[in-house]
Amino acid sequence: MPSAYTSLDLTPASRTAPTDLLVDGRPLLHRLDGADGADTVSPLAADLPPVLRAEHVRRLLDAGDHGLPGGRHVLHSCPDCDDPGCGAVTAVVERDGDDVVWRDFAWWTGPAVDLARDGYPGTGPYRFHGASYRTVLLRLLDGTRRGTAPVPAGASRR
Repeated sequence: MPSAYTSLDLTPASRTAPTDLLVDGRPLLHRLDGADGADTVSPLAADLPPVLRAEHVRRLLDAGDHGLPGGRHVLHSCPDCDDPGCGAVTAVVERDGDDVVWRDFAWWTGPAVDLARDGYPGTGPYRFHGASYRTVLLRLLDGTRRGTAPVPAGASRR
């Protein structure tokens, strides 16, 4: 029997609060223990160049081994350099039929993760309904977030 579904959504972006992932209505970063991950940002943040944000979104949509080794994907990274080697909150992101599962959350500095030392006990696994998961992430690619209209090509949002 499949495990219960987890909801996924986006926090609204503002000047003081960048876009983050909401898991069951709570920002993912707040679900992690306070010791690590507090000085990180989502790679989906609105102030990142669109090409970088789109790359992260596509990796999460693909849910394959195109992220870090072992199927790991960056969910929060260093706010200064976006380099996982500097430290990043990661999780294994994988498909299970149409569903997408995030599991084994851990702090990454590479090249491998020791879950006993670097893991976030009690965080996940999270099972997302595939269609809902894709809808939420695709809003970032088409420029929409919680009811905002897409920005036409060549226009700027002011």
